Amino acid sequence: MKVETITPQHLSQFSTRDRDYLLHPEKLQGFIQYPFSYEAFAEIIKDRAAVSYDRSLLQQVIKDQYSQVSISESTNHHIEALSNSDSYTVITAHQPSLLTGPLYYVFKILSAINLAARLNKDFPDKKIIPVFVIGGEDHDFEEINHLHLYGKKITWEKKALGSVGHLDTEGLASVLDEVQNILGDRSQALDLLQSLKEDASNSATYGEFSFKLTHRLFDELGLVILRMGDPRLKAAFAPLMAKELTQRASLKLVNTTQEAIKEKLGYDPQAFVREINLFHNEKSTGRNRIVYEGGRYTVLDTDLSFTEAEILDLLNEHPERFSPNVVMRPIFEDSILPNLAYIGGGGELAYWAERKSQFEYFGVPFPMLVRRQSGMILTPAMDKQRSKLGLSLVDIFQNENELTNLLLSSTSEPDYTLTTYKLEMEELYKKVESHINSIDPSLKKTAAAEATKGAKSLDYLESKLKKSLKQKEEVNLNRMTKLKSTLFPKGLQERHDNILQYISAYGIDIIKDLLPHCDPFDKTFKIFMPQ
Repeated sequence: MKVETITPQHLSQFSTRDRDYLLHPEKLQGFIQYPFSYEAFAEIIKDRAAVSYDRSLLQQVIKDQYSQVSISESTNHHIEALSNSDSYTVITAHQPSLLTGPLYYVFKILSAINLAARLNKDFPDKKIIPVFVIGGEDHDFEEINHLHLYGKKITWEKKALGSVGHLDTEGLASVLDEVQNILGDRSQALDLLQSLKEDASNSATYGEFSFKLTHRLFDELGLVILRMGDPRLKAAFAPLMAKELTQRASLKLVNTTQEAIKEKLGYDPQAFVREINLFHNEKSTGRNRIVYEGGRYTVLDTDLSFTEAEILDLLNEHPERFSPNVVMRPIFEDSILPNLAYIGGGGELAYWAERKSQFEYFGVPFPMLVRRQSGMILTPAMDKQRSKLGLSLVDIFQNENELTNLLLSSTSEPDYTLTTYKLEMEELYKKVESHINSIDPSLKKTAAAEATKGAKSLDYLESKLKKSLKQKEEVNLNRMTKLKSTLFPKGLQERHDNILQYISAYGIDIIKDLLPHCDPFDKTFKIFMPQ
């Protein structure tokens, strides 16, 4: 696989905050625990050695979750290592998007695997394990029920109540059939799709199916997947959930940090913080927010209401009925896992950077925040089209209007712009104005108005020339528009296209081919070019 790189400065598609974190992470000093620097891992490992974790519980939960699937030697080695006091994790997480959803689902996992491998090489006396925390409790069904293949949207039509991870798998077979029809009979993903159909029929819940899907794609690379909804992990987290229920400090802590970030850096708040950042989660009533009103704890849109003593008793007896929202989820993950780093996208890291004081309050170590690899898959056909149009790899990141001007300026036709003549006219009118002013100053404004009319006339003629040239170059402009929409479907490709589109064309080994190039400390945007 050929790979080209683009520096973040050329990516208008990245937010200012995202570019700042990649290029100038020192701006966030005071809001993050460790700099975004590979050299900081020696300090983090030393800090984590002083923290106690229930590694045997973590290992047992993961072994139970893997009990119904076959495991590669690499993954099994990582699971066995979890009980050792010198083992640590680097984690990434994502909601269980339909058939992995956008490409960045894959890029963030490969970033974690790549980073763990590098750390294992540089710290041979430690064991660093890549962990993917698969969500499913605090996400809306509409966020995960679709994917895009070749510009077509495929939606899982289903009535959904409660946590998406607890949904049954009814309707997934139809989704997989639709995917197969789009990919065609020559697709290299047919065997994978057949396996996924079997997984769907043999999975009790959608969360279980998503686990099996991700396992199929990344097992040979040693990825350990964790489903945090296990009641035993909830029980371990219960004391911190009780603290959130009774003291309700997250709201003030995170809001204060958000205000400080806004004042210092001008960044807007990322996460909406509530007084209580926990859900009550039960199959019969769904997933509903817990609010504190009139000295009682009420579950919205239900008849459930508790005194403080009652809700704490319920938490102790049924911790699985409580789940953290986006504000408390990072606390949950890093209270359970002996974690060194969280790998995420720009949006994720933005809300993580609001949490340092909250982590301190709950007594949970704050990890290094690592910006995942970003990239684009450029097929040979698309690259050939780009080359024919005379566009560089940097050029294709410009907006369509800029690309149109670029193409028109590079044709064999005479330059349609009248810039030279505009400058000449401007100079001429200045001389005319000066001459008129020397005779009758009262005509100065009239002369200026005539100069403006002349400039507008040239602008009008230029627009007519541009329109004429666009008609002559219609074929190339249409090709450019099609290429642009293919590479940037409503934004960056990684936020839209699904990996099955590329497995279909190049086989499942494309994931292995991507892995060496997904180094999150190489702070460039990668253009992956399969051969």
